[in-house]
Amino acid sequence: MVSSLLFAALLLVASAVFMRSALRLYRIMARGKDNDLKLTDRIGSRIASVLIYFFGQKKVGEPMSYATPAGATSKHHLFIFYGFLVITVGTVEFMIQGLLWDVVPGFSFRMIMGPLYPVLAWSIDIFNGLVLCMILYAYFRRVVVKPRLIPLSGDAAFILAQIGLLMISHFGFHGFHYASAASPESYGPLSDAIGKAMVGTGGAHVISEVSRWVHAGILLFFLNYLPYSKHIHILGSMPNIYFRKLDQKGVMPKINLDDESEWGVGKIEQFSHKSLLDQYACTECARCSNYCPAYNTEKPLSPMHLIHDLKDEMKARGDLSMQIDALKKQAGVTATDKSEADAQLEKAPEPLKKQISDLLAKLEEMPPLVGGRIKDETLWSCTTCGACQEVCPVFIDHPLKIQQMKTHLVLTEGRIPTELQRTFQNLERNGNPWGINADERMGWAEDLDVPVPTVSEKPDFEYLLFVGCAAAYDDRIKKSMRALVEVLHAAGTSFAVLGKKEGCSGDPARRAGNEFLFQEQAQANVDALNEASVKRIVTSCPHCFHTLKNEYPQFGGKYEVIHHSELLAHLLSTGKLQAETKMNQKVTFHDSCYLGRWNGIYDAPRTVLEAVSSGELVELGRKKERGFCCGAGGGRMWQEEKGPRVNRNRTEEVLATGAEVAAVACPFCTIMITDGVKDAQAEEKVQVLDIAEVVRKSLKNMAAKKAQAGEAQSPAPTDS
Repeated sequence: MVSSLLFAALLLVASAVFMRSALRLYRIMARGKDNDLKLTDRIGSRIASVLIYFFGQKKVGEPMSYATPAGATSKHHLFIFYGFLVITVGTVEFMIQGLLWDVVPGFSFRMIMGPLYPVLAWSIDIFNGLVLCMILYAYFRRVVVKPRLIPLSGDAAFILAQIGLLMISHFGFHGFHYASAASPESYGPLSDAIGKAMVGTGGAHVISEVSRWVHAGILLFFLNYLPYSKHIHILGSMPNIYFRKLDQKGVMPKINLDDESEWGVGKIEQFSHKSLLDQYACTECARCSNYCPAYNTEKPLSPMHLIHDLKDEMKARGDLSMQIDALKKQAGVTATDKSEADAQLEKAPEPLKKQISDLLAKLEEMPPLVGGRIKDETLWSCTTCGACQEVCPVFIDHPLKIQQMKTHLVLTEGRIPTELQRTFQNLERNGNPWGINADERMGWAEDLDVPVPTVSEKPDFEYLLFVGCAAAYDDRIKKSMRALVEVLHAAGTSFAVLGKKEGCSGDPARRAGNEFLFQEQAQANVDALNEASVKRIVTSCPHCFHTLKNEYPQFGGKYEVIHHSELLAHLLSTGKLQAETKMNQKVTFHDSCYLGRWNGIYDAPRTVLEAVSSGELVELGRKKERGFCCGAGGGRMWQEEKGPRVNRNRTEEVLATGAEVAAVACPFCTIMITDGVKDAQAEEKVQVLDIAEVVRKSLKNMAAKKAQAGEAQSPAPTDS
């Protein structure tokens, strides 16, 4: 009985310590401002997410960077993960054996499974061997291959060693037990082979027993080491996947501007519970940083290290806060109201009051999160492209955290880069980031038939064309908008614009942290759109598209919003537009982050290009979900860039294809890629065109022919 009792005692103590650690982690996470962990919301979808992304490990086997070298993938983690799923069954059996060792000698699942047991035993044995091989490969990979951002740290080396010893002790226990048994039973090919080789070896039984206790010790130690190691993600990843955001990606929550505590995030406790859970889930795979355009162009932003820093801050402040809470409880402080709690604390013994006071002072003396552990320049480097979130295997929302901390910088701290201060002034005074007089907003439409609805007339139009600031004020983008208008006329599509009532969508302000300015602009536009009885909007700017479609509902603006690539694809596919002379040039297409990653529109612009071009359509190496940002998002359009330029990095990839036309579907991308081509002095090699311009080139006199034929207006496509 001694063996079973000792094992039971160890298991009980280890389980109690683990539960205490897990509860501590939860309490630290629960210090977040809002509980947005929706346990019962869309349960079916959440369970499906766990099955696909946790048990299915869908994202783990994907490339770890844009250019993954041989040996730098992480598919070996799939073998380790699935190996552990199988081995866990053996672990349960091992634990029961330990508890019943002196009560039911020789207990195994064989007593339950009968003739099916050998299948289980062999599977467990083989996967133990496979996992051991993968551990050796993991050492080789970190020491020899050395993938970027994944070094062999002391913590990683220790964990790999623990897992390796766990596998070795498994073979030691079962192999030498086989060798010492009078009538050995098979436990798997590898253990049996070891046992047969060791038959007749003196002390086989002792080695088996030592291996058994070593195996038990490692299991129980590893269980309690997890909450304090990089492998905390074993505990955090499944719940993080379950609680992942199922709604539209990339949407900033509306801030109550009357409550200063909601002005962004300046302390770790101001993040929501889900945002804090993200830190526990990080697997340190480095995908987020390897795909980040800022990190890839030597900017001071590594999304993975940002999460590490937040986790360190969370732990440091959480530990102090929990110590304070424990002492307050000891002092009899039960009130939640601050004044009442202070009054209760006054009655506490002086030593306790002194301890609490010292810890509170220590908490106050900690450097600020934003500007301290997280540097300002780190936040301003983000282009809000969403690449980090897209590739994360456990659905960490890096962009939202960055945006919330930027909002704190602007609204609370007032620490704003000089260039953005000018941009904000331009938006406030003239309603556009270019700072051009608002009266000139319709200058782009000179000599074009572009109706502007009035309240009295309220003409019947199919689409409200939301022009956007770039098309209204930037000379290059004006050409793209004029081309779009000509194409719409050619298709017989009825549309109107708001004219001077249209203001900036607010994207530059919100993505640069100025929520006050954004809400002003958004509400003004919503009022103008509702006054014009707008139901359906088409826009050529993905930033306007994303904001109008996904964020204007926060202000009462619910519309069907369509990107011009979707409308053009519809018009071409229904025959309302027909290419008279297809462009016979080699074409490549650059995906806009806000159109693609944030809104999943990849096919429409390619459908347009295929319909109006007879030349070769060559894809860039970094495309669609793995596309590379132009560098203009997140307010970067109006900031100076230090070091290698993001747009130049992308332009070099465009030039390497040998394409004669670089097609785009975003005014920001048009500007950035055009500037990159100029910097490379390659204007004679490649022309940067919006897809509307490509379509316009293929139509020639289509507008006149449509007018003569008197063709009917095209029906509206459904919102995708």
